[in-house]
Amino acid sequence: MADDIESSTIALIASAGEIEADQITRDTELAELEIDSLALTEIVMDIEDKYDIEIDLNTAEAWESLKTVGDMIDMVKTLIAAQH
Repeated sequence: MADDIESSTIALIASAGEIEADQITRDTELAELEIDSLALTEIVMDIEDKYDIEIDLNTAEAWESLKTVGDMIDMVKTLIAAQH
């Protein structure tokens, strides 16, 4: 399931950024993908819907914690694990 989370999260990011998924790795910085906060919010909402989780990004520090694709994947995995 962990690989599925990683690949589906990358796919969501790729579609929002109009980038090929195979060009995105865990180390890819979101800033490099030119994903603005609006697009990132849409990605987060899509992830919430897909995995039935709630991601709290209402604080500036939450946004600051998401620098790379890997940061986002790790956050999703943590929230899914907390549900079970």
